Amino acid sequence: MSAASNRIAFQVKAGSAVASSDPRRTERLLTGLRTELNMDGPTAHCLIEFGDLEQEAPSPGDPVEISLDNGDGSQTVFTGQVAEARASATGQQILAHTSLTGLGSLELESVYEGVAADFVIKDLLDQAGASAGTVAKGPDLNAYVVHRGPTVLGHLRQLALLCGADLVADGSDTLHCLAPDPGATEHSFKFGASLLRLDLQHRPPTFDSIEVWGEGAASAKGADKAHWLCTDLSGVSGKAGVNAQGQVQPGTLGKRPLRLIEGALRSGEAAEAVAKAWATRIASLWIRGSVDVYCSPAVQPGEHVKITNLPASHPASTLLGQGHSLRVRKVCHRLDRQRGAITTLGF
Repeated sequence: MSAASNRIAFQVKAGSAVASSDPRRTERLLTGLRTELNMDGPTAHCLIEFGDLEQEAPSPGDPVEISLDNGDGSQTVFTGQVAEARASATGQQILAHTSLTGLGSLELESVYEGVAADFVIKDLLDQAGASAGTVAKGPDLNAYVVHRGPTVLGHLRQLALLCGADLVADGSDTLHCLAPDPGATEHSFKFGASLLRLDLQHRPPTFDSIEVWGEGAASAKGADKAHWLCTDLSGVSGKAGVNAQGQVQPGTLGKRPLRLIEGALRSGEAAEAVAKAWATRIASLWIRGSVDVYCSPAVQPGEHVKITNLPASHPASTLLGQGHSLRVRKVCHRLDRQRGAITTLGF
């Protein structure tokens, strides 16, 4: 879509209510829209504003689906359920959530033996009635116990950490556990054209390395002795760091290490895999910030952004010239009468 037009087609469905840019299909007056999918949390929600207060509001639990089209084809950017509907001074506000919200209140009990972390993630999502999408390959676990107290979301966060990945929902309410992927789809935005705002900076990570400790004597005595008590755990440990240039360095510790103790890891290979995956994820956070672009419904969390035509004298040019990618962690679409259709991408 060109910078000059900033006009999009949209369709908003909330229960039986339909608002559309096509006057032949619309039944409600849409005055505002905001959708957000965010790895940090993770969160996934939508706020719809209707300008016709006299119409009946959707009910909690009603399905919600939002589609946007910037000229490159219609894309579903949000699918979820109505959480609440409330009256405002000028109409109705409808708040919707995805399946991520339900995982934060659900508790389950399960025991797993001799499986990988990604198997547990997929099984927990299946038990919760959620749709699993891409799930990062995780380390082999000797045993993993899902117990009450932590919610399903709490267990999924812990497992995602072992995979060096992030939890996120996409526009179709499919839940993913995504590790940084250099081969992920890349979207280009031109400085001075489709790029409206840029705010980027390097934020040193709280921890610059990780030291992972497992349990058992598998590394020293063999897999069949994994249950043995061991006085020397050096064979079931791993470490990895991120240097001052943001490069992953397996086998090293920095000045601010994080120590992770996980008894489900029973081999040095598994501990090393967790350390490297964690360090790779930290390296993907080397550049933080956000940009505003004209409506871009095709961008998904986990994909990459490239800024083109950036002047060499621009402060961000040096930052981006160091070879670090902009990995999308948040996608927020806004539609209102003041600014039109804007997408904010957070890194």
